[in-house]
Amino acid sequence: MKSFPRTLVAAFTIASAISGAAAVHAQANGPAVPPQVSTVATGGEWSSARAGGTLRLIIVNQGFEHVHSKLWLEWLTVDERGKSRLAARVLVKELSSGFAVVRLDPRRETFSGLRIQLRAANPYSSDDSEVTIEAGKPGQYKMISEAPR
Repeated sequence: MKSFPRTLVAAFTIASAISGAAAVHAQANGPAVPPQVSTVATGGEWSSARAGGTLRLIIVNQGFEHVHSKLWLEWLTVDERGKSRLAARVLVKELSSGFAVVRLDPRRETFSGLRIQLRAANPYSSDDSEVTIEAGKPGQYKMISEAPR
């Protein structure tokens, strides 16, 4: 009976060392993502005469008392070797001015072809609305409905 606690302590020590080593390994091999990035979502499809691929959203939350978001829209494509690459990236200015907190809408599909559905809340008034963005060819988009100001 006296050896049971020692065995248990040894097992926990080994498990901690293994999980610590795994965490260091994963950290060394993974891409660095800034802690301000709250959401990355990939979906939808785009195409042009020269290329095609998927869309990606990156939402970054900033601020302390009145949190606000910055939203980037990216066009991803696959090169001849089968590797994903960035075709274009734009800041969605209408939702990145400091007057919106952007998030995915859990009740709707985020991507539908070139259309992107999001939720946006005004951090000062808490007005909440649906936002629809239509992606065009790489680097171009159109706001169909906007966040409240």
